[in-house]
Amino acid sequence: MSWIRKTSVTAMALAAAGLSVVATAPAAQAKAGDTAPSCVNRYIDGDTANRYVYVSLTNNCKTTKKVKVDIRLGKDSPCWTLKPGANKKWTYEGIGSYRKTVLC
Repeated sequence: MSWIRKTSVTAMALAAAGLSVVATAPAAQAKAGDTAPSCVNRYIDGDTANRYVYVSLTNNCKTTKKVKVDIRLGKDSPCWTLKPGANKKWTYEGIGSYRKTVLC
């Protein structure tokens, strides 16, 4: 085998090895404050005339999630641990509006 051919084969092997390392790199971990995944369903309702908002959360994920409701200009919910299939409801009275559901 010629030197050029050996170098080419070695380079291709190294490139393939490098690609396999990239392909097996772990995904970034979700952290507190990140938006909760879409498998945590949210139902938001309220009455602006009477100044209350309620948010119902259901964990349809395959794993337990720690979540809280983020209220703009108001009091956030406590951090809840929701097992798969579990639900929780947060009612907020006063000024403020639903911003998002986050991990905690």
